[in-house]
Amino acid sequence: MNIEPIGIIHSCFKEKFGIPRQSGLIQSASATLEILPPYNIEEALRGIEEFSHIWIIFAFHKSVCKKFQPTVRPPRLGGNTRIGVFATRSPYRPNPIGLSVVELKRVARTTIELAGGDFLDGTPVLDIKPYLPYADSIPDAHAAFATAAPDAMNSVTFSPDAKKVFQTLEKHQQQLIRDMLSYNPRPAYQTNDPNRTFGTRVFNLDVKWKQNNKIITIISLISTRPPLGIILPVKPVSGVYEQ
Repeated sequence: MNIEPIGIIHSCFKEKFGIPRQSGLIQSASATLEILPPYNIEEALRGIEEFSHIWIIFAFHKSVCKKFQPTVRPPRLGGNTRIGVFATRSPYRPNPIGLSVVELKRVARTTIELAGGDFLDGTPVLDIKPYLPYADSIPDAHAAFATAAPDAMNSVTFSPDAKKVFQTLEKHQQQLIRDMLSYNPRPAYQTNDPNRTFGTRVFNLDVKWKQNNKIITIISLISTRPPLGIILPVKPVSGVYEQ
């Protein structure tokens, strides 16, 4: 079966580490969905702006499972308890397909602005479907684990140098960094080590921090934007996602 992407996600998250573990947790997480040829026809999106939320069906393009693993270790179970892969939302699946519901902010021709996503930059999109509240929301449904949204438990502080850079950022960038770190991106099995440095890329920033229990200290914010006059090569997006 050959599945051809109909679009690509341009996300604020440039690396997997730091991405929220479910969509909707961080509303400050921004992304745009660019429809690719030959599907970039405005008529194909006619009426979608009338919906507040949409389902995005996508490929975990950086989490391809080379060998089938029947069990995984969900973060919400502490990262050490194994459970069947089909009883989880792990990205490491026989067919690495993801499903997220996100807020539709605006449609500009064949580009859709989204909020609350959990997408890595460059994610191939396989399909889009409107979110229907009467069919997609089941108030009395129950779950075996992860029965409620996790708490944003961490407080975020700054080193003096990092605070100076942080204050120069745009408001939406500041909000995303605070939100991302407040939800404890550290692996669930990681023991507390206040001397360990963590890092990830969001927007055009390298963010590095240390964590001591529930206190995160951002130690550096460094721009990854190339100097003026330097043009970096653009990698083409594959047109076919093979299953």
